[in-house]
Amino acid sequence: MKFPGSKLLQQWDLSTRPLSFEDLFRSCREIGLTGLAELRLRDTVGLIFYYLGGEVNALYREGAVAYNGQAALDRLRARALGRVGTVSVYELPLDMAHLLRGISARKKLPEAPQNAAELDDLLARLERAEHTGTLEVQTGDGAGMLLIVRGRVANVYWETASGLVFEKGEARTKLNAALKREKASLYLAEFSRETWKARTEVTAPSRHRLDRPGAGPLPHEAAALGAQVLGEMLGQFPSLLHAILFELTTGAVLARVGPGAADPGLEALTRRIPAFTTFLRNQTGGPGEEDGLDYIELSMARVSVLVAMVPEALEAVAVVSDRTQPIPLAGAALRQAAADYAGRLRVLRQGAPD
Repeated sequence: MKFPGSKLLQQWDLSTRPLSFEDLFRSCREIGLTGLAELRLRDTVGLIFYYLGGEVNALYREGAVAYNGQAALDRLRARALGRVGTVSVYELPLDMAHLLRGISARKKLPEAPQNAAELDDLLARLERAEHTGTLEVQTGDGAGMLLIVRGRVANVYWETASGLVFEKGEARTKLNAALKREKASLYLAEFSRETWKARTEVTAPSRHRLDRPGAGPLPHEAAALGAQVLGEMLGQFPSLLHAILFELTTGAVLARVGPGAADPGLEALTRRIPAFTTFLRNQTGGPGEEDGLDYIELSMARVSVLVAMVPEALEAVAVVSDRTQPIPLAGAALRQAAADYAGRLRVLRQGAPD
């Protein structure tokens, strides 16, 4: 499996630099890795995926038998690395990591587009199906990955055979050019909310061994922080009907508070906020753009919807407020809550001082 845009951080040749699994886990935790550790050993290959310093998934093969998730981690811990093989640690782009921790059902597609038009046809079918996941394109010239959210391409990465990495429009141009020269292999993977939720808890069994300042938060710790910030905002403004924290890349809701869930109309409106926000953000620059969307204000007959981005975490905070609440006050409170969340999340990632 190729991950275009990955950055090699560290590599061990086990014949000259012995390494234990505990040392590997500790190293990845302490740098707050978002990426993966690749193990190429004498008789097997393993991948351990990390998000903010915590293991969120693993793949491991013994002969013809493949393991994933906690079973793979347990089998990896049970064996020694030995003195043959290599261990490589890669950093991944944050938006790619968001999707990869919920990826399931990866399969090779029978079609092989020969040009940009044929690839556009495939993407149009995925848009009609509102697909969320990844589309990998592998050629002799390089490899690409398209991140797709509800049928729309959120980002594109392309890595040449020599290791040069391109993103967004430039990456798509390079990918299209490669399709004309080389036969491509395509792999489609689907994002599963159930898989995503399960993998955010994979790290919990090993937390006690590596719990120290600098290890970074686990995903459920960050979600708890989000719920706390939302609750504090709701306490200051009782007219708020809904407050949610969600991922900009997948639309997954990480935390929510408020009494509005009892109203089916408000509940339906709240469910649409992540998709609406992601669509607008992609239309106005998307991830990584300095002048991209950072705040949304929407007024309706009964309620107001306000959304503030937390770009460093690729997340957003949104509130649904009764129209009796002055929008400037609600907007100022939301922006402050988003800033507070970003600051406290930064401290949580760095760890508490000794």
